[in-house]
Amino acid sequence: MLCPPTLHRLGHLQAALPAELLELETWLPWLALPRGNGRTGKVPALPKAGTLRPIDCRGAGVTLEAAHDLARRHQAGGIGIVLAPDMGLTVLDLDAPLTLAAQALLRDVAGYAERSPGGGVHVWLGGSVPRNRRHLGIEMLGHGFVTVTGAALSGRGRALGTLGSVPEQLGSAPPDSPRALAPTLADREVLLRLFAAANGARARALFERGDWAGLGYCSPSEADLAAVRMLRFYCTDPEQLARLMQGTALCRAKWGQGDYLARTIRHALNLGGPVWCVPAG
Repeated sequence: MLCPPTLHRLGHLQAALPAELLELETWLPWLALPRGNGRTGKVPALPKAGTLRPIDCRGAGVTLEAAHDLARRHQAGGIGIVLAPDMGLTVLDLDAPLTLAAQALLRDVAGYAERSPGGGVHVWLGGSVPRNRRHLGIEMLGHGFVTVTGAALSGRGRALGTLGSVPEQLGSAPPDSPRALAPTLADREVLLRLFAAANGARARALFERGDWAGLGYCSPSEADLAAVRMLRFYCTDPEQLARLMQGTALCRAKWGQGDYLARTIRHALNLGGPVWCVPAG
């Protein structure tokens, strides 16, 4: 059986990738699924009843050989790796087209780099970061699902780079105060404004259908945080956020265990960002 167009042969991957990646047992095939924003999500999957199905990838994974075989037999979009903070790996995900900051980082940071399915670049580094960060077309990933293509950039070798001072080089976006408050709106108006916004179709898919996998999220928890972040633009009151979240299709038993939902809301608020303001006049 032939490999899908985006999947190199196993022998090519074994010859191109850093040894540290070849030894991992957190590989998974992925499905290309449409997102509400018109883009395509690369969703980790495993077989169920003979068909690849999206999964919560946390703690999941198989060997490279097994993932490659599954992707080939089921004509998946490709394969990738589930990263966890304790693995000592970080990926720099540089969006296409590369920004000037991304070009400088690619020039200054050594280590294995390859083209991503979307045309950007993934640079693989040794070292851990406490949380994922994004700034100026560059995402620094220490956890989550990352695609692997084996389409290596020439002249860089197959050794991992070193995280070193990359976080300092990347810097951080101009901080938005997490205390910035959105005006008080009724629950219904928060949802009406959100669903009418540019990301309204995506919000509806999350809130009304709970379609986290179809939107490309790696897990329900990742989708929970994304949903709170959407609401946070119009509402920054923790109690109102909890009430609105409880009314969504994302709601599940885990939310009643300990302070999971409260922690998710605190995290979303602490990330900061702009909030909606009453239009002048």
